[in-house]
Amino acid sequence: MAIPSTQAIDRSLRRLVWEGSPDVQTVTTFEGVFLFVSHASLNLFGWRPELLVGRHQDEFVHPDDIALVIEARQRAALNPSRPTTTVYRFRCASGIYRWTEAVSLTVSDDNRRLSVSAVREIGDRKKSELDLERQATTDVLTGTANRAIFMDRLQQALRRLERGVGLVTVLFLDLDRFKLINDSVGHLVGDSVLTKMAERLRGFLRPHDTLARWGGDEFAMVIEGISSPEDAVMLGERIIEAGRVPFVIGDEQFICTTSLGIAVTTDPQHNAEDLLQEADMALYRAKDRGRDRAEVFDEDLRTRAVGRLGTERMLRRAIEEDRLRVSYQPIVNLGTGETVAAEALVRVWEPDLPDLIPAASFIGVAEETGLLATMDDWVLGQTIEQSKIWQEAFAGTAFAGVAINLTGRHLADAGFAESVIAELADHGLSTEALQIELTERVLMEASNSAMAGLKLLRDAGVKVGLDDFGTGYSSLSYLRQFPLDFVKIDRSFIRKLATGSTEMAIVASIIDLSHALSMTVVAEGVEVQSQLEELIDLGCDLAQGFHLGAAGTPALLEQHVRGVDLHARTG
Repeated sequence: MAIPSTQAIDRSLRRLVWEGSPDVQTVTTFEGVFLFVSHASLNLFGWRPELLVGRHQDEFVHPDDIALVIEARQRAALNPSRPTTTVYRFRCASGIYRWTEAVSLTVSDDNRRLSVSAVREIGDRKKSELDLERQATTDVLTGTANRAIFMDRLQQALRRLERGVGLVTVLFLDLDRFKLINDSVGHLVGDSVLTKMAERLRGFLRPHDTLARWGGDEFAMVIEGISSPEDAVMLGERIIEAGRVPFVIGDEQFICTTSLGIAVTTDPQHNAEDLLQEADMALYRAKDRGRDRAEVFDEDLRTRAVGRLGTERMLRRAIEEDRLRVSYQPIVNLGTGETVAAEALVRVWEPDLPDLIPAASFIGVAEETGLLATMDDWVLGQTIEQSKIWQEAFAGTAFAGVAINLTGRHLADAGFAESVIAELADHGLSTEALQIELTERVLMEASNSAMAGLKLLRDAGVKVGLDDFGTGYSSLSYLRQFPLDFVKIDRSFIRKLATGSTEMAIVASIIDLSHALSMTVVAEGVEVQSQLEELIDLGCDLAQGFHLGAAGTPALLEQHVRGVDLHARTG
């Protein structure tokens, strides 16, 4: 049998490499004109080779990728001995573009340089890469930007202020009472509401604007090119109006209004984090003023921000240096005149000040910064320790226990109720030695699991009450919805208490309804004798305030428990 010649073997091998490979093999001039294209181009791109030969490569490159291909040629010119890899989209005969990866090598032929390439289709790989990139930069549920991308876009927008006039506006918003939807009809419906809200917000965006889901039901927007703060407010009002339109999910409609904060700047040196925080502060003011509205960060809020920062630093130092204190304010039975309970109130001791700093000076900052939960944990521990001491000292008196305030974080903790019950047992205390107070807002925003924990506390014997009633949702009907033992009427009603006043009618209604629901009524902020007499006439059960005893040390409370005679004052 004849042995094939070396040349025949060489030709066969070259044919196998060029025509047998699933990759498209090409030879182009160094400028990009096709001189040779293998038959694989028909399978991958629908092009017969003869239709490509003689045409420029750039005709088939996606317009957004031409710069990449030109840059690859420049790299090849600088390093002709090294292979060059380029990823770009190539136009198929059908008109669609496919992602490709070309590995090219520069060769010389008859004193000219050519580019020899192997081109493969990488659509699946590119899709996976893009999916991973999208997951890293967008919110999975709504498809909006995530926090990292938002902050990057905000910083870019601020830098663009150096080029000319204009404003950068940050809008920070959330959906009012969104948790009620999640708790009442489930997270699937809640997710649908968030998705639809993101769609509405996209309708307000222009090419350079950015929308991000900040977390939960919060969204943030960077808006560029607005000419004045007034225009920013008008945009905010339009978003508020859009939020009032019911969300249609299946056969149901859900109303979930929007609260919004606005911050604007013309300063390219404005810190991005500070601008976002300013919008966040304006959002909180919108919520404090009734929700379903937009507020703008202004000099008043700026002044408050400076004070807030100082207060936050003071609190952190006090926690670190063990300068928190607990004061106990007596709660008096209006029928017998006896001190039957006390409210534990956190205070801060500053060495340079003659008196302890009251909670009203720092409680808002403590809540906003997350320090309140730490402080309440400490107060709980101190209260239980003190109650152990009082258990023997107050034996034979009418004193029943100490009330403490709980935050939403405590309720959200699935193990909190059990831990409180266990700690009371460890100290040999009855569960009746502790009373829990919650604000209307905490109760309204509590999840189903949080309410289960609250019920567990009540079933164990811990009394649960509604604090500051009348300052939140202000509806007597809400009293029927929650497992409560007592209601505290906010001091704002007691302060204006006078015969025939509107407050008198409201207080009377609260007392009557609470009694009908077998709840005890406590009046807060009793400061003068006339208020005390009116409350007794209305049948109020308990009261507290400066007129009955200021918050003070455990020793001072002991004096009240053993010596206060209310009837001697009113008689």
